[in-house]
Amino acid sequence: MKSTCLYLFALVAVLAGCATPPPPDPAAEVPHCYKTNKGRTIACTSAPVPSLNADADAKRFAPDPNALTVFVVRRNWGDGRNFVKVYPDNGQGIETLPGTMVRLKFKPGTHTVAFEFEGKRQSTTVEGKAGDVRFVRIDGTVWSWKSSYEWAAEPEASIRERALKARLVADVVVR
Repeated sequence: MKSTCLYLFALVAVLAGCATPPPPDPAAEVPHCYKTNKGRTIACTSAPVPSLNADADAKRFAPDPNALTVFVVRRNWGDGRNFVKVYPDNGQGIETLPGTMVRLKFKPGTHTVAFEFEGKRQSTTVEGKAGDVRFVRIDGTVWSWKSSYEWAAEPEASIRERALKARLVADVVVR
């Protein structure tokens, strides 16, 4: 009887190990999916995003001695599943989802960062010299009857803290 119980316990332990999914490849560049707190996928980016290794590297917030680095952070408790596109200096749009961020590297100087939702575009200006690191945040609030987004008026130190919990979805050099 003891050996049968031991055998069954070992079998259950082996099967439980087989049921555990493997950890994600930290070097893989795959689309990022926004999930509910229960793990249900709500929306995924249409393009692959930088790897988990690149995400960890970006969160060091190391200055680039040749560029003005700007992090656009989208992390807010009331944000929903909407895609919001970010446009650096009126360039190509970059998809964001809740809990994500974009790293932009500009030439030193003054630049425009805009976002667009439901045909409405809002922009902010970021200024800096080579080696500077700046943070701006998109504040989203989603209700069943209305969604709204605006640039947050928040200290950069607070946005930096939010960025630590956001997922890098684009790393763009704007020249």
